[in-house]
Amino acid sequence: MTSVASSLFLSSQHSEVWRLVSIMEEHKSEIADWDLGAGIYIEFYTLRTAFQDNQLMEEMDSLEKKNVACQNFYVHLNQSLCLWRSKFAINARVTFSKMADEVASLLMSENKKDAHTRSLQMSCFDTITDAPVPEDLRLCHLQDAVSVFTSWISEFGQ
Repeated sequence: MTSVASSLFLSSQHSEVWRLVSIMEEHKSEIADWDLGAGIYIEFYTLRTAFQDNQLMEEMDSLEKKNVACQNFYVHLNQSLCLWRSKFAINARVTFSKMADEVASLLMSENKKDAHTRSLQMSCFDTITDAPVPEDLRLCHLQDAVSVFTSWISEFGQ
């Protein structure tokens, strides 16, 4: 399933991925390591929907709650990568990296929307550093964090 879902995901057939994993979800108690396999896709699409449509997901109405949800998602992604390391095709690793980067972008976009406390902003950056993404993407996010921190220090010093 993981190789089929990742191929569909990479070819942007998200409705088909959602359809397949939704069908499988009905049998998740019978599927070993559901949460670290097909369950990752359910978690990703649910999280993405929460960011894109706040009306749909009232339980994730604040940046703090979204940040915690992202932290949990990254923990599951990293656990899945550890569990399936030798069995994962390159497509699956690329898929997880794309998922992680999209969630990071959504979190950063949400972080920039309203005035949030600096500690919450920095907490979001901390969350993103746990994302299983390539180093060049991680460095871009770290540069953003340094920029926010520098701004904070300059405001504090005035």
